[in-house]
Amino acid sequence: MVGMRQFSPRWFASLASVPLAVALALGPAVTPSVASIPADGTTPVVATAAEAAAPLPDPVVLATKLKKVSTKGIGTVGLLVTTTDGTVLADRAADVPLTPASTMKVLTTMAALDALGPERTFATRVLGSASSRIYLVGGGDPLLTDKTSTSSYKPASLQKLAKATVAALKAAGRTSVRVRYDASLFTGPTWSSHWKSKWKGWEAKVAALEIDSGKLSSGRAASNPAKTAATAFAKRLKAAGIKVISVASGTAPADGPELARVTSTTVSRIIHRTLLISDNVAAETLSRHAAIARGADPSFTGAAGAVQAWLAGRGLWTSGMRILDGSGLAPASKLTPTVLASAIRLALAEPEFAPVVGGLPVAGKSGTLKHRFDDASEKAGRQVVHAKTGTLSGLAALAGYVTTADGAVLVFAEIGNDSYSYYRVYDWLDREAAVLAGCGCR
Repeated sequence: MVGMRQFSPRWFASLASVPLAVALALGPAVTPSVASIPADGTTPVVATAAEAAAPLPDPVVLATKLKKVSTKGIGTVGLLVTTTDGTVLADRAADVPLTPASTMKVLTTMAALDALGPERTFATRVLGSASSRIYLVGGGDPLLTDKTSTSSYKPASLQKLAKATVAALKAAGRTSVRVRYDASLFTGPTWSSHWKSKWKGWEAKVAALEIDSGKLSSGRAASNPAKTAATAFAKRLKAAGIKVISVASGTAPADGPELARVTSTTVSRIIHRTLLISDNVAAETLSRHAAIARGADPSFTGAAGAVQAWLAGRGLWTSGMRILDGSGLAPASKLTPTVLASAIRLALAEPEFAPVVGGLPVAGKSGTLKHRFDDASEKAGRQVVHAKTGTLSGLAALAGYVTTADGAVLVFAEIGNDSYSYYRVYDWLDREAAVLAGCGCR
């Protein structure tokens, strides 16, 4: 069993000097108040007010209220509610490993942030050669697009890259090329054997070179993301007057001159978007970059191992858990509510994890929680529940923090498995979180 770690607060020297700051005090004399998420999608600042500690719920009263929330139609549930310093207020099978679905992304993004740092970016490059070949080299930008996007999350596009490439080619007097694409930064299969085969038509594969989150204009998944990107790149070269003789896979020369590059947004911004909309491709890509940083194989196996190693290094790994990917798509992955809640507490305590806290969807307001907490019994949770969602067939999960009616900040993680419908689990998750928001409970 994972112990409930006690995290002492670390203060920023100046919030103004840290653009992605989520400053949460964990001491008894400070009550956090959550600012709204800015319209531009940047990480919000959670302000602090030095005032007397908000009263905490009475665990007995809280347990009674939570017990009234029906679990009918849900085969297995797990729940943990704690204070920000780890004091347990409610525990229902919290150390039983369950399928976490996309709440896994909390752990993946924290591991990636620790390994890569918040300002890391990823470049997609075009390299030349002594022959007629040019090489489109994938750098693992999960938000690379074909057409230039107006989204601040997606500054890199093949449209920009092709324009710069054409300029370089014409300056060198070259009007025809053979395009080779190199996606060798990542290894292993692009599709996990632990994912359901029926998803293959729609769930994107994972590659170091892909555009538009691995999807075609039809919404279906690209069968070969790297080839799809290279074909789109070649099309743009042709439109600009460059003859493309062929498009094929190839290994870029280590000493090839760089003709052009486009650069992704920062890791902190990628993480914000990944959590907000639950981007599977981005989560898998980040986990591979974390594996590379740890000296591990950037494959499904190596990436999952990197997240597990990070958890172990933080004292958060426990026997019986299983991580099979970075996104949470694998139904056979298992985590405990205790570990998820511990990770949330760590994120709140350590300023380096501010992008993770800032990326959590807000109930009734943003991301995957925008249309949740939508009935009268869930209303108390709107605007004050900040949590990562998780959904697979017949199961769902929620992990984050909530500010109670009395101003106390509580951390929670809840998982419901083995249901006839994940919508039924949504009701349980949202109503339990709303109970926390409405406390009281004394």
